[in-house]
Amino acid sequence: MRRLLMLFPLLLCVMITVYGQEKDGWQTDLRQQIMVLETAAPAQWPPRIDTLMALANAHPEEWLLQYYAGWAATQLSFKSDKTAAEALCKKAEPFVKKALEMQPGNTETLTLMGYWLSARINAAPSRGASLGGESRSYAEKAIAADSTNPRAWLIKALNIYYTPAIFGGGKKRAKSTVDIVAEKFAAFKPDNALAPRWGQQIFDALLASYR
Repeated sequence: MRRLLMLFPLLLCVMITVYGQEKDGWQTDLRQQIMVLETAAPAQWPPRIDTLMALANAHPEEWLLQYYAGWAATQLSFKSDKTAAEALCKKAEPFVKKALEMQPGNTETLTLMGYWLSARINAAPSRGASLGGESRSYAEKAIAADSTNPRAWLIKALNIYYTPAIFGGGKKRAKSTVDIVAEKFAAFKPDNALAPRWGQQIFDALLASYR
């Protein structure tokens, strides 16, 4: 009996360690995928997107996995031809919507919805009239949820920038919002290794058009 009692703490430690590894396994996998995507060329993204979507499907209770699966496909759509862009938007849709459903007041899921709607416009510009206002509305909601989020301001700036001047948009009209985006990115620090931190390169390209 005494021997069994002595072994019990050891067994408990092993169980806790194994449980912790299983619980944190998806976080490690997600961190690895994010690190690769930060430097990978567009041609290398598809298998990573598939991996993220597999992770999201394996852990449907984790909103962050839904978020990144939707974000990765959305992001790649902007770097693809129209046919591929449309397919990627459709691929991203269930994950983007599920992330928002799970976190309806989260500035990042609201931003992603606005970004995804913009991706749908990019894939088919004729959608601009119907989806442009909706995309900007989600950006405004994201800003209201957290005014320090540079990605929310970025989506707002892009919406204004690409809206025809006759409808209240354009490069000049977007400038004041672009200036705010610059301030927000300069002050931004992600909370942790898994926190969304994309957008700087997109903003740099936007800012370059003003030089």
